[in-house]
Amino acid sequence: MHFHRRLLFIFFLLSALLSACTQPSASLAYISNQGDNTISVIDIKQQKVIHTIPVDKAPVGIAGSANLQRVFVTNVDSQNISVIDTNSNKVIHSIPVKGSPVGIAMAPNDKTFYVADWYSNRVIAIDPKTYAILNQATVEQAPAGIVVSPDNLRLYVAARDSNEIVVLNTNDLSIHHRIAVGEHPFGINLSADGNTLYSVNVYANTVSIIDTQSWEQTVINVGDHPYCAVASPDNKTFYVTNTLDESVSIIDLVSQKVIATIDVGETPEGISYDAINHRILVANWGENNVSVIDATTNKMINTIAVGDKPRAFGQFILQNITAK
Repeated sequence: MHFHRRLLFIFFLLSALLSACTQPSASLAYISNQGDNTISVIDIKQQKVIHTIPVDKAPVGIAGSANLQRVFVTNVDSQNISVIDTNSNKVIHSIPVKGSPVGIAMAPNDKTFYVADWYSNRVIAIDPKTYAILNQATVEQAPAGIVVSPDNLRLYVAARDSNEIVVLNTNDLSIHHRIAVGEHPFGINLSADGNTLYSVNVYANTVSIIDTQSWEQTVINVGDHPYCAVASPDNKTFYVTNTLDESVSIIDLVSQKVIATIDVGETPEGISYDAINHRILVANWGENNVSVIDATTNKMINTIAVGDKPRAFGQFILQNITAK
């Protein structure tokens, strides 16, 4: 009898240990709220805010790494970068940068992240582990959206006031190429294979679809004052936020035509794609909420309240991290 009880105790003990060591992974969205200086952390499967993290003044850009268990936030008015530990969901460090950091992107190899300094017209390369500034370079006027190629060799920067995309070599931040696009490019996105670059041109009400080998481009009309965009992982569908239309334009990338328009909240800005749950999240700056779109039906299915003036500029969804 005692022997069986002992076996049963050992069984439950092992089960508890295994459960503790194999907590379920999740997709979490980190939404920057510029109006109240916080980050809302959303569990996308549960579709609810699970943490609110205080950061410094006027957070805008978001980039992160599930492998490093870090999220980096650009704070425009504080002129710094908040570093969040995704295990504790607390700020553990602040990286000072003179100027106005806005756009931010993590390299796929997690060795460097890059920051676009809006007012100083420069790009800064930073080590995500030591927080040291590795390099910096002057680019064109008002750099905003920023993205790194899958092979970590190229950095694409939307120069808003120069109406172009500047392509930099990541090894030394030298200029590799310049691409003229529509008026006031802001958000940019890259296909998963790196072969197609997308520029969202705010004043032109267009999206430029650019071949990163030939630099040839196709221009597609979207809604009023488009801002940010994201491609599906299979690069078949493209989603664009239209700030003055309060909508998202859906583009079929095979036919290169707008196939649908979804009404979302007021002044939609940041947008990101969760491939695990097949959800698209849109930060609505004017309504203090996030719209959730089902990527399988292209229908809005929920709205989640967040902080004041959400921006969520960048790739704000982290996948395969432990939800706590």
